[in-house]
Amino acid sequence: MAWAAMTGIAAALLIGGKAGAELLSSLFPDGVPGYDAAPGVTVKSRARPGYEPLGVPLPQFGGGGFMLWPRVEQSIGYDNNVLAGSHKRGSAVVRTEPSLLLSSRWARDALGAYVSVGDTRYPDLPAQGRTDVTLSVGGSVEIGDDRLTLAAAHVQRHQDRSALDALASDRPVSVRVDDARASYAINFGRWSLTPHIELASWRFGDASVLGVPVGQSYRDRLVVQGGATVRYEMAPLRNLIFSGRAIGQSYTAPLPGQAAPDSQGYQFLAGLDYDDDAVWRYRLLAGGAKRYAVAYRPRVDFVGEAEASWSPNGMTTLRANLSRSVEDAAQEGVVGFTYTGGKLAIDHEYMRNVLLTAMAGMQQAEFNNQPGGQSGGRQSGYLAGAGVSWLVNRAVRLSLTHDIVGVSGSKSLPNGLSGDHTRQQTLLRVRLGL
Repeated sequence: MAWAAMTGIAAALLIGGKAGAELLSSLFPDGVPGYDAAPGVTVKSRARPGYEPLGVPLPQFGGGGFMLWPRVEQSIGYDNNVLAGSHKRGSAVVRTEPSLLLSSRWARDALGAYVSVGDTRYPDLPAQGRTDVTLSVGGSVEIGDDRLTLAAAHVQRHQDRSALDALASDRPVSVRVDDARASYAINFGRWSLTPHIELASWRFGDASVLGVPVGQSYRDRLVVQGGATVRYEMAPLRNLIFSGRAIGQSYTAPLPGQAAPDSQGYQFLAGLDYDDDAVWRYRLLAGGAKRYAVAYRPRVDFVGEAEASWSPNGMTTLRANLSRSVEDAAQEGVVGFTYTGGKLAIDHEYMRNVLLTAMAGMQQAEFNNQPGGQSGGRQSGYLAGAGVSWLVNRAVRLSLTHDIVGVSGSKSLPNGLSGDHTRQQTLLRVRLGL
């Protein structure tokens, strides 16, 4: 789709955390250099001439080399378990999300910027309302055969109670991320080397559990990571990938009387990105991660990601994904958890402008040992959903979705982590764009 490919700049293929609240890459939009991705063309993502917004040219800005894509989404529906608890409390859902994407149309270099505001309201449970904000800007410069990419972003989100490792807070817990990154892709024929560096600041708002204030500043941290990715092009769209990076975390407000869970770690991955004539596409990264923390024993974990997509014809795409990563926990006194997840999704073009989707997945969080060897517990969950989208014309798109999330876990987990629950949400969405 044009929205996902406006700049044509692909970020390096790097493995990242997959926990819902901590997945940094999921917070940023496609179309901004440094934050976009090139996942391959599927039934859902491919261009559809005649049903895509044309954009608004800006002849008075940048010599006419820029386009502006404004859009607004209005959703209304019902959530049967807003608080994600064993005793369900439902409410209507009203969500409004205006956004703007600015993108250059230059032949070589690229510049993009994106802003969106998402306001979600629950009329029957007004305390659960929240407003999310995304601001990002990025650019790339071609230097001979090489490419320099710089990007920065500010994101304000709220942690969903139905996610793994979520606190059972009376109100959504705000999460603010300020991120800056840089990379330089150096090409040597079939070989390429891309060193990169990233700095991110995570800040968490306060929570309350059963009316009792629970400070979250102990989760605030600065994360610095740097490394390099090596690619070898065996053939067009068929690459071998080798990636290594070092990660350092510094917590700015540790709990009184407890050692800060500052850590240093290393991660090495090797894999394959293989497109077989647009019918099969495989992406595999696997390796190990080692993490050192001041107050905890060093941990060595297997990490990786595998994804396969199958397009037997131009009408259907089947995608499967498995991942394993190490994440930071919301619990006090727990250094982190190992996340494992898998998902299967299918997209089908029922008509040229009518798309059907369905997906199902499983996930698990195994919390690392606390000091003294006490087990941190385990949570598991499932998710499923289905939807239909009608591309009315270039400016209007309608969609109807139904999603189910279920979580089960140890009730002995400290600090009010949500217990067993299921949650269903149905949304009717109208998207207007130019």
